[in-house]
Amino acid sequence: MSVLEGFEEIGEKVTGKMTMTVMPESVRFSKAAIAVLEAPQYAKILVNHKTRKFAVQPCSAKDDFAISFCKVPGKATSVTVRAVNVLVATQKFFDFPEAPENQIAYFSMEGEYFPDDNAVVFDVAGAKGGFTGKRGPRKGTHRKAAD
Repeated sequence: MSVLEGFEEIGEKVTGKMTMTVMPESVRFSKAAIAVLEAPQYAKILVNHKTRKFAVQPCSAKDDFAISFCKVPGKATSVTVRAVNVLVATQKFFDFPEAPENQIAYFSMEGEYFPDDNAVVFDVAGAKGGFTGKRGPRKGTHRKAAD
């Protein structure tokens, strides 16, 4: 007989930080946030204007507000959303500063998982801003095709 007989595990298995990063042209959810939601193919992004919070929750493709989320359902990777309605809704809460060349301004929020609702909630009050490097080729470094 084990000393742990009758015990149950508590808490959630979450590795890494669950973050939502808002940038001028995209919103990104971290791998940890996607993993806790079990990498859904479709999700809905919700906003509570009164409490200044966002939430992401898995849904079916038939949901009126479903957006395509994970390219490979069940495989946790970070997800970047560029849907105009999501950008408009999220950017109302942030004042992006002028970014230096080759940099992008961002605001990042840590999330909290609510298993009863199967949702991750992000609070704007805890958002931290900063700058990150742009991805892709640097200005003036692309090569022209040889004639």
